[in-house]
Amino acid sequence: MEKRVPYGFVERTHGLNGRIILKLFVFGPAEPLEEGTILYAGDRILTVTRSRKRDNERVTVDCSELWKRAQAVELVGEAIEVDVDRVLKPGFPMPVYAFTQFSVVSSGKKYPVEEVEYNNSNPQLIVKGDRGVFPIPLNLALTGKVDPAERTIEIDLPDGLEELYNPL
Repeated sequence: MEKRVPYGFVERTHGLNGRIILKLFVFGPAEPLEEGTILYAGDRILTVTRSRKRDNERVTVDCSELWKRAQAVELVGEAIEVDVDRVLKPGFPMPVYAFTQFSVVSSGKKYPVEEVEYNNSNPQLIVKGDRGVFPIPLNLALTGKVDPAERTIEIDLPDGLEELYNPL
């Protein structure tokens, strides 16, 4: 079953032929999207025909459904989603919000990720422990072993981190 997650948004257009610039919500530097990648903008489906990296947060994208600047302008500010099962693969920039499908495993305990608090400086995973929810900085979590197939992150959490909880 298809499960979409936020991937970024259409920041602006570029040129006259419907080219869009996406600001991405991914962990690590932005990478060009493969030809044929499907993006969702509300109820619209966009098929990537060409993409290139613009900087570490943005990619420039051509889509077969956009061939005029006016079509692209209509999408400025629109959220872009991707199918999580199609993007959890090597080489595809990991959407930060895909981690809501994961669990953190530490010292034999499994902590399901309840939500992702995204910001550019310190994104965090909010996980559920025995006493309530607590934050794990995404940078810390990704020093562990990420298994996209199992949707787990194995890491040794620092002592006391679970005590930074909020009661349920």
